[in-house]
Amino acid sequence: MHNREVVSGTRRVPSGHCMKPSKRILRNVISDAMGVNAANKLVWAPDLPIVYVDNPKCGSTTIKNTLKHAQANLFEARGCKYRLRDDPHKADDCLRQRGLRLNDCRHRYVISCVRNPFTRALSGFLDKVATRDPRYFPELRSRPVETFEEHLLALAEYPAKRLNFHFRPQFLNLDFPNLIYDAVFYLEHLAVFSDFCRKVAPQLTLETYAPHARASRSKLHEHYSERAVDIVRSIYAEDFRLFGYNTDLEETDRLPGLCIIANRIVPEGTDIETAIGSEPANAAVPPTYEAIVRYHRLVEMLTL
Repeated sequence: MHNREVVSGTRRVPSGHCMKPSKRILRNVISDAMGVNAANKLVWAPDLPIVYVDNPKCGSTTIKNTLKHAQANLFEARGCKYRLRDDPHKADDCLRQRGLRLNDCRHRYVISCVRNPFTRALSGFLDKVATRDPRYFPELRSRPVETFEEHLLALAEYPAKRLNFHFRPQFLNLDFPNLIYDAVFYLEHLAVFSDFCRKVAPQLTLETYAPHARASRSKLHEHYSERAVDIVRSIYAEDFRLFGYNTDLEETDRLPGLCIIANRIVPEGTDIETAIGSEPANAAVPPTYEAIVRYHRLVEMLTL
């Protein structure tokens, strides 16, 4: 499908993009009316007490791979062989993106993962733009993108909420801090995820899987100019502020803390199992969480 093209005026565009703008507009109208962010992508497994809010270029493949393998193991322990465990991006009976109901939310911990905006921005460029046709990304407006700085300039001219979610500010992907998170992990400190799992779901074992890794941390000085640094600081200002990252490029190795629990940064040295609540923060399904789940159910019913 992605190799076929259709003619639009004098320009040829990928055929798979013909209907997306109208759907996107309708989703935005519905989400605005409900007071939620249409950007949220919820991922969950039937027998695991977790709802993962997807945040690309921040260990999302590893987290989804971990959930999928754990659910597959649970199915097999009940005598149901489950072989479809090789693609963590494929929604199926192990890893679901649809069908989450309010009653299912009460006993599930809401989690996600974030990353230093400097390395995430570069990773998105190296993975999604440097090796692909820019026509797949409307925010690049089909312009030739030769450098990371040119890519950032194109993003800066586009509304942040409408950016592809690989480029969109993370706080928008997570609807943070409107949605209360039981845990938001730092990709640079992902081992904390294992400690979290021991507390809430012992059957979960970290299954690292990063086929899209681009070693961005080691390439920062190769791609960042002073102007690029300033643009990233501007586009991702709220990510730096809300998640505690330093805006100095030379301080990308400095972590804000251990993780984020109940939307507050947890200092290093804290016992993670003690810091996690005895029940999910959203057990009572507060208005924001309820609106998000209802929005997704409505989208599914309208098949958007």
